[in-house]
Amino acid sequence: MVLLEQVQQQYETLPYPPRDPDRELDLLRQPSLVEIPRVLEVLWNGRRTLNAEFQILDAGCGTGDNTIFMAEQLRGTGARITALDFSSASLEIARRRLEVRGLLDQVTFVQSPLEASPVLGIGPFDFIVTTGVLHHLDSPELGLAALRDVLKPDGGIGVMVYARYGREPVYQMQALLRHLAPRTMPETDRLRVLRHTLASLPKEHHALRGLMDTPIFRREIENSDAGAYDLLLHTQDRCYTVAEVYDWVEGAAMTMRGFTIPRRYEPATYLPGLQGGSARERHAVAELLHGAMIRHEFYAMRADASIPSMIASDEASAIPAWTSWGFGDKLAGALKTPGTQLRFTFGEEREVPVGGDAITRSLLGGIDGHRDVATIFERALALRDRPSARQVQRRWLEAADPLRAAAALAMHLPA
Repeated sequence: MVLLEQVQQQYETLPYPPRDPDRELDLLRQPSLVEIPRVLEVLWNGRRTLNAEFQILDAGCGTGDNTIFMAEQLRGTGARITALDFSSASLEIARRRLEVRGLLDQVTFVQSPLEASPVLGIGPFDFIVTTGVLHHLDSPELGLAALRDVLKPDGGIGVMVYARYGREPVYQMQALLRHLAPRTMPETDRLRVLRHTLASLPKEHHALRGLMDTPIFRREIENSDAGAYDLLLHTQDRCYTVAEVYDWVEGAAMTMRGFTIPRRYEPATYLPGLQGGSARERHAVAELLHGAMIRHEFYAMRADASIPSMIASDEASAIPAWTSWGFGDKLAGALKTPGTQLRFTFGEEREVPVGGDAITRSLLGGIDGHRDVATIFERALALRDRPSARQVQRRWLEAADPLRAAAALAMHLPA
């Protein structure tokens, strides 16, 4: 309980991530874990309907990044979000941000520790997202079990937790600061010691170099006290390897459904031709080959849920949709750019090069979230050069499969 109170006090004093509601309209942050087309594909094969019955829980919502992006995507669908956090300061920032965007009526706020979810009278939920929260709990196992208990029988969860190997510099610096700035010190004094230590260490220091050479760590340290404190002075912080993620999920009577960016967790991404093994084995090997993962983002369902099969990229009745918010508008301009190759960037480690011939351009231009694959193929078959059906299918798979592996394209089936 003492640790819980210390963590809660940290987020009351230093709400995280630091956000200014007065500048909310400057930027819409788009966390990949809550790209709704991708969520619908991974968990329900694109068959779940977004309507007033669709319920989402943002468990440990902080200052609202996930809640806001989901609310924007769900605007007009009737779907509702419950934003839960134990920090009143964080909830107030999230509320003000939603108000600025005109999204406040889609969200219900609950102030409570995540572990109390089953006794709050909330849910059950179709989808729960919890980002950067469970690894700060006294018992991540109990936290995950609590969230599982407020899922609908076929509901799913999206989780982000810290990864072990890429955060080694963080943990070395945390160990040093536990000596120099113990938890008994006031937060302002701990921050002063942190800043002084980072400024005084030699640039060759292994942990310092690892922190400052990693853009996301550097931004956290340099941009705000809340970010620096959360990264290096947090009261409670644990990390996971892929194998530990699998053990944790299975121990909660749940089943892994996949990671946010599939290709990051495939060994062939790093050593072409390397195949074989179970999903668990491949994913663990890919983590070691990558060597610098700082977080794991994944989806899971209850172990007794009915697991849908993956849709083939060339399933004629499937409806492809871009996962990146607003990408369809950007695509039109990209398709007019001449060249033999098109290169799209959807976020960190999500750059996808595809062919730039007329067939591929027609196929990609046909994706609007409504047309099915058969209709998109018909458009390409009607091109002036009259490509064959086999050529069209081959070009489609050459583009669609890499885009799906980067979580840039999702396939849905009509209800």
